Amino acid sequence: MGTEPGSYYRRRHIGDPIYVPWLIKQMEVPKLAKIAGESFSFITGTDIAYEDLDGELPKDFAAGPTENPEDEDVAMDSDEDLPHPNPLLIDRWWKQHQNNFLPGVRYLLGKPISENQCQMVLRSGKQRQRQAAALEFGVDAAGNSPI
Repeated sequence: MGTEPGSYYRRRHIGDPIYVPWLIKQMEVPKLAKIAGESFSFITGTDIAYEDLDGELPKDFAAGPTENPEDEDVAMDSDEDLPHPNPLLIDRWWKQHQNNFLPGVRYLLGKPISENQCQMVLRSGKQRQRQAAALEFGVDAAGNSPI
Protein backbone atom coordinates (compact mmCIF):
# COMPACT_ATOMS: atom_id res chain seq x y z
CA MET A 1 0.00 0.00 0.00
CA GLY A 2 1.28 3.43 -0.87
CA THR A 3 2.10 6.06 1.69
CA GLU A 4 1.50 9.11 -0.48
CA PRO A 5 -1.25 11.46 0.79
CA GLY A 6 -3.71 10.27 -1.85
CA SER A 7 -3.62 6.74 -0.45
CA TYR A 8 -4.91 8.05 2.90
CA TYR A 9 -7.77 9.85 1.21
CA ARG A 10 -8.70 6.69 -0.69
CA ARG A 11 -8.71 4.59 2.49
CA ARG A 12 -10.73 7.24 4.28
CA HIS A 13 -13.31 7.26 1.52
CA ILE A 14 -13.33 3.48 1.33
CA GLY A 15 -14.10 3.46 5.04
CA ASP A 16 -13.29 -0.21 5.56
CA PRO A 17 -11.96 -0.86 9.08
CA ILE A 18 -9.61 -3.48 7.65
CA TYR A 19 -7.27 -0.53 6.96
CA VAL A 20 -7.20 0.72 10.56
CA PRO A 21 -4.10 -1.30 11.66
CA TRP A 22 -2.23 0.04 8.62
CA LEU A 23 -3.32 3.59 9.46
CA ILE A 24 -2.11 3.18 13.04
CA LYS A 25 1.29 2.07 11.73
CA GLN A 26 1.46 5.18 9.53
CA MET A 27 0.84 7.37 12.59
CA GLU A 28 4.41 6.53 13.64
CA VAL A 29 5.72 8.58 10.68
CA PRO A 30 5.61 12.28 11.67
CA LYS A 31 4.78 13.68 8.22
CA LEU A 32 1.97 11.13 7.79
CA ALA A 33 0.63 10.97 11.34
CA LYS A 34 -2.03 13.68 11.18
CA ILE A 35 -3.62 12.56 7.92
CA ALA A 36 -3.52 8.92 9.08
CA GLY A 37 -5.20 10.03 12.31
CA GLU A 38 -7.85 11.92 10.40
CA SER A 39 -8.50 8.87 8.23
CA PHE A 40 -8.83 6.77 11.39
CA SER A 41 -11.37 9.27 12.72
CA PHE A 42 -13.32 9.25 9.46
CA ILE A 43 -13.73 5.48 9.75
CA THR A 44 -14.27 5.13 13.51
CA GLY A 45 -15.90 8.44 14.38
CA THR A 46 -13.41 8.91 17.21
CA ASP A 47 -12.40 12.48 18.03
CA ILE A 48 -8.69 12.03 18.75
CA ALA A 49 -8.29 15.23 20.75
CA TYR A 50 -11.53 14.87 22.73
CA GLU A 51 -10.73 11.24 23.63
CA ASP A 52 -7.19 12.25 24.70
CA LEU A 53 -5.64 10.02 22.05
CA ASP A 54 -3.34 12.74 20.82
CA GLY A 55 0.32 13.35 21.49
CA GLU A 56 3.07 15.85 20.81
CA LEU A 57 4.76 16.37 17.48
CA PRO A 58 8.44 15.47 17.48
CA LYS A 59 10.50 18.54 18.35
CA ASP A 60 12.48 18.36 15.12
CA PHE A 61 9.36 18.13 12.92
CA ALA A 62 8.46 21.20 10.88
CA ALA A 63 5.44 21.38 8.59
CA GLY A 64 4.50 24.20 6.30
CA PRO A 65 6.61 27.27 5.60
CA THR A 66 9.71 27.95 7.65
CA GLU A 67 11.31 31.19 8.79
CA ASN A 68 14.19 30.55 6.39
CA PRO A 69 14.07 33.24 3.63
CA GLU A 70 15.81 30.83 1.22
CA ASP A 71 13.07 28.21 1.61
CA GLU A 72 10.92 28.42 -1.52
CA ASP A 73 8.13 26.29 -0.04
CA VAL A 74 5.61 28.82 1.22
CA ALA A 75 2.56 26.54 1.15
CA MET A 76 0.65 26.31 4.41
CA ASP A 77 0.25 22.88 5.95
CA SER A 78 -3.31 21.82 5.15
CA ASP A 79 -3.25 19.48 8.17
CA GLU A 80 -1.96 22.08 10.64
CA ASP A 81 -5.14 22.12 12.74
CA LEU A 82 -5.46 18.33 12.98
CA PRO A 83 -4.47 16.66 16.23
CA HIS A 84 -1.27 14.63 16.24
CA PRO A 85 -2.33 11.08 17.15
CA ASN A 86 -0.47 8.96 19.66
CA PRO A 87 -0.20 5.56 17.91
CA LEU A 88 0.08 3.62 21.18
CA LEU A 89 -3.11 5.15 22.58
CA ILE A 90 -4.90 4.77 19.25
CA ASP A 91 -3.85 1.11 19.05
CA ARG A 92 -5.14 0.49 22.58
CA TRP A 93 -8.46 2.20 21.69
CA TRP A 94 -8.75 0.13 18.50
CA LYS A 95 -8.14 -3.16 20.33
CA GLN A 96 -10.96 -2.29 22.73
CA HIS A 97 -13.42 -1.22 19.99
CA GLN A 98 -12.55 -3.15 16.83
CA ASN A 99 -15.32 -5.68 17.42
CA ASN A 100 -17.80 -2.84 16.80
CA PHE A 101 -16.61 -2.64 13.17
CA LEU A 102 -17.15 -5.34 10.56
CA PRO A 103 -14.48 -5.88 7.90
CA GLY A 104 -15.88 -5.27 4.44
CA VAL A 105 -18.45 -2.75 5.71
CA ARG A 106 -17.77 0.87 4.80
CA TYR A 107 -17.97 3.36 7.69
CA LEU A 108 -18.21 7.12 7.91
CA LEU A 109 -17.67 8.57 11.39
CA GLY A 110 -18.27 5.27 13.13
CA LYS A 111 -21.46 4.22 11.37
CA PRO A 112 -22.04 2.21 8.21
CA ILE A 113 -22.29 4.47 5.19
CA SER A 114 -25.91 5.07 4.34
CA GLU A 115 -27.98 7.91 2.98
CA ASN A 116 -29.13 8.80 6.52
CA GLN A 117 -25.56 8.79 7.88
CA CYS A 118 -24.35 10.99 5.02
CA GLN A 119 -27.20 13.44 5.58
CA MET A 120 -26.37 13.61 9.29
CA VAL A 121 -22.70 14.30 8.51
CA LEU A 122 -23.68 16.94 5.96
CA ARG A 123 -25.74 18.70 8.64
CA SER A 124 -23.39 18.45 11.60
CA GLY A 125 -19.94 17.32 10.47
CA LYS A 126 -16.77 19.33 10.11
CA GLN A 127 -15.87 20.69 6.69
CA ARG A 128 -13.74 17.74 5.50
CA GLN A 129 -16.26 15.28 6.93
CA ARG A 130 -19.04 17.00 5.00
CA GLN A 131 -16.91 16.79 1.88
CA ALA A 132 -16.59 13.01 2.33
CA ALA A 133 -20.35 12.66 2.86
CA ALA A 134 -21.05 14.74 -0.24
CA LEU A 135 -18.71 12.54 -2.27
CA GLU A 136 -20.74 9.51 -1.24
CA PHE A 137 -23.78 11.05 -2.89
CA GLY A 138 -22.00 11.72 -6.15
CA VAL A 139 -19.39 8.97 -6.51
CA ASP A 140 -20.61 7.87 -9.91
CA ALA A 141 -21.95 10.36 -12.42
CA ALA A 142 -24.01 7.53 -13.94
CA GLY A 143 -26.07 7.42 -10.75
CA ASN A 144 -24.44 4.34 -9.24
CA SER A 145 -23.95 5.34 -5.64
CA PRO A 146 -22.44 2.97 -3.07
CA ILE A 147 -25.17 3.93 -0.59
